Amino acid sequence: MDKITVVLADDHDLVREGIARLVESFGNIEIVGQAGDGHEAVILAREKKPDIMLLDIAMPKLLGVEAISEIKDVSPLTKVIVLSMHNKERYIKDCMRNGAAAYLLKESAVHELKYAIEHVMKDQIFLSPAISRNVVKDWLTDAKTAYSAGPLTVREREVLKLLAEGHSNKEIAAMLFISPKTVETHRYRINEKLNLGSVADLVRYAIKEGLISV
Repeated sequence: MDKITVVLADDHDLVREGIARLVESFGNIEIVGQAGDGHEAVILAREKKPDIMLLDIAMPKLLGVEAISEIKDVSPLTKVIVLSMHNKERYIKDCMRNGAAAYLLKESAVHELKYAIEHVMKDQIFLSPAISRNVVKDWLTDAKTAYSAGPLTVREREVLKLLAEGHSNKEIAAMLFISPKTVETHRYRINEKLNLGSVADLVRYAIKEGLISV
């Protein structure tokens, strides 16, 4: 039987190492790549076409929630398993809407990850039992509710995140494969929609929305 290929994406080296050891202990699994941010995760998905992507959603450069849909675009057969410390309804709903096959809380991943891998490889959905029934019972019932349900579009949220991390317009353009002029347009629209008066205001908003961590 061919080994299950896995790419790990988490911005903390120690966390990735711990997950790698755990996954390899299951047997019949090969770690074919590790990413430290969402942008690298998409690149590795395109290059490696792994069976499974283990993905944190709070990462630099490209938020995991947005990365999921891009990963599925470049590698449709890859099963995305989200490993997160967040138990918020909107994170869970939109990860699943964007194409995730499983959502696990990091606190229980040691006990549940093996089962999650088994489920997704059978084309089944897996959610941590710790996630409350109220959070997931209507996660697909309201098509109008999305991760970008606020005033910003998905692309504007990506640009906002990168701006809050301190990247220049030119750097953001290279990361998102768009022109610096387009970045400037997104930046203008972000400021118009959110009425942010300074970079500090932008950073505070990004932290509040969970786009970046302190």
